[in-house]
Amino acid sequence: MSAVDTQQAMRARVRATLAHQLQEEPSLPWLSDTEPLAPAGVDSVQLISVVGQLEQELGVTLPDDAVLESASISSLATALTRGARR
Repeated sequence: MSAVDTQQAMRARVRATLAHQLQEEPSLPWLSDTEPLAPAGVDSVQLISVVGQLEQELGVTLPDDAVLESASISSLATALTRGARR
């Protein structure tokens, strides 16, 4: 799997997990990959929950500042792809 495919797969996984957390349809058609999550209505508690779930599923750990800096689906996917393996 290429780096592009890996990044696309991670964005899809983040989107699906976020959609589940928000109780929305899985594609989240109203949210682009690069749109900031906070102005789109995703609060910090929801974001931390999504990140915690993904960290557990993927076996990675992100520093707290990486989570707070991950302001979009794309940047969160990148942080998770680069996360330290447990």
